[in-house]
Amino acid sequence: MAFVDQDDVWLPEKLRRGVDGLRAHANAIPAMYCARQMLVDEELRPIGVSQPVLCSTEFPAALTQNITTGCTILLNKRAVALIAASSPPPGSVHDWWCYLVVTAAGGVLVADDTPTVLYRQHGTNMIGAHHTMQRRAVAAFKRGRSIYMSMMREHVAALLAQPHLLSDAARTQVQTIQRALDGSVLHRLAVLFTPGLRRQTLPERVGFWAWFLAG
Repeated sequence: MAFVDQDDVWLPEKLRRGVDGLRAHANAIPAMYCARQMLVDEELRPIGVSQPVLCSTEFPAALTQNITTGCTILLNKRAVALIAASSPPPGSVHDWWCYLVVTAAGGVLVADDTPTVLYRQHGTNMIGAHHTMQRRAVAAFKRGRSIYMSMMREHVAALLAQPHLLSDAARTQVQTIQRALDGSVLHRLAVLFTPGLRRQTLPERVGFWAWFLAG
């Protein structure tokens, strides 16, 4: 299954690259493919290329940051069934929730470094993208701690309310994170040493550490 956004343009090789990326996993486990995007303006003039995936995409990294873009996603049958049986929290977005559910179940994210979509940027984008680390950092700063931590809490609560979605390891991690969010700053500091609980770049990690510690 692939998501289609009406204002974006698929490049000719998009589906082939997605199917090839998922083929290695067949339907043995939930698998999700995503790719970088060629960013363009309203008239499809190039602006730049979206940021690459730089480090681990496994759970619990998915709780800290959405690195997927819906218009590039393909899902195998196991992933589709898993997501269809889930209920996202009201504030979530479809691509982030898919990424969370697939990785929390022990599935994989296949991240393609080759752009497969012309991702149109305009004044009415629901979210949009940033082609430099600096712009992405500024956008995160503008959204602020309150919105970010509220979304994390919603995701944690939604996953805990649906334990059938989670692997044993992910269930333990989410329970630990929930206790830390409800606990003291020392509890939250200890949880920051959880393997994989990090964002993609060092500036983003520093921001996450500060916001998570503040609760």
